[in-house]
Amino acid sequence: MERGAEMSENVPDLDLKLNDFYLERVGKGDALQTAERRARRIRFLDSRIDISKPDIKALYSYIESRQRDGIKKKTLRIEMMDLQYWYRFLGFQTSTPRLKKEPSPDPFLPTTDQLQRILKFCDSHHNKEVWLRNRFDIEILAYSGMRIGEMQKVNMEDIKEGMLYIRSEKGERDRYVPLPDDFLNRLEGYIKNYRMQSDQRSLFTSDQGRMPYTYLRTMIKKIGIKTGMPELHAHSFRHFYGTNMYRTTNDLRMVQILLGHARIETTTIYEHLSSKEAAEKGKLAVEKLFRGSEKMTLEDQIPAGAVATKWEHWDLNPDLRVSSRFLVPVTHHESDDPLLNIP
Repeated sequence: MERGAEMSENVPDLDLKLNDFYLERVGKGDALQTAERRARRIRFLDSRIDISKPDIKALYSYIESRQRDGIKKKTLRIEMMDLQYWYRFLGFQTSTPRLKKEPSPDPFLPTTDQLQRILKFCDSHHNKEVWLRNRFDIEILAYSGMRIGEMQKVNMEDIKEGMLYIRSEKGERDRYVPLPDDFLNRLEGYIKNYRMQSDQRSLFTSDQGRMPYTYLRTMIKKIGIKTGMPELHAHSFRHFYGTNMYRTTNDLRMVQILLGHARIETTTIYEHLSSKEAAEKGKLAVEKLFRGSEKMTLEDQIPAGAVATKWEHWDLNPDLRVSSRFLVPVTHHESDDPLLNIP
């Protein structure tokens, strides 16, 4: 007998219980997609361990085995968290093993050029009902910063007076975000001429009704692969929006409100990404400043305040000196000026 079948016997009517578990999680504030993913993980775990009751020793053995198979700690940590919710649903209060959280890598952040490449890829397809819709799916993610689950719930009446009303996916406050006028004008043409009439309210539809969540995720992933960005995923456009909004406004509080974050600490990732970009640009400037063989051009000249102790150290043209504002040519000769008489 397969392990999954054996375990299902330990949890009578597993399908019914998973449905009740799903409903409980939604009632406790999980987004529908989050609750669905939790239920799917429990079904997966049913094929590996006894999910009918806690067995901490067996859980540690399972974790060790999965790590040997190369499964990331993040995946196992999520599984243990969902399993704890499941055990509490069954009436047990035992805590599942906790794995130390690994530092999160910087998220993939598409550039403006990469976004244009994606949109051109959509434009290269002739089926406007499908690919014009796909283009608008991606644009609205990039221009609003909403999560894909929030986009899936957008109705046509949610766009009004240049604003988009977003129903939060994570129990945060619902919010309004502005949309570009050009985008809104083109979207109006899509709705009038190409939108599939399979659902009366939904903004983005398939021939079966409202766009499925899984289709949206898969479509974006496939487009990323086709356009040379295998790291691309739906949340990449949220990072694109948050980072560029912070770069433009330098207002972290405003970015927090537009993204719908409950805590501003969550928003600081975009401040970090901008700081990293500044550091990378600063490195280029430092390399120019301290390079040993090339001479500074007019373009490289820097505001004064960085005063050299030796001309040789800075490798500057000896006919340049630091003025009160910028580097200017001077006549180079013996002088009482100590700066010009440095040996």
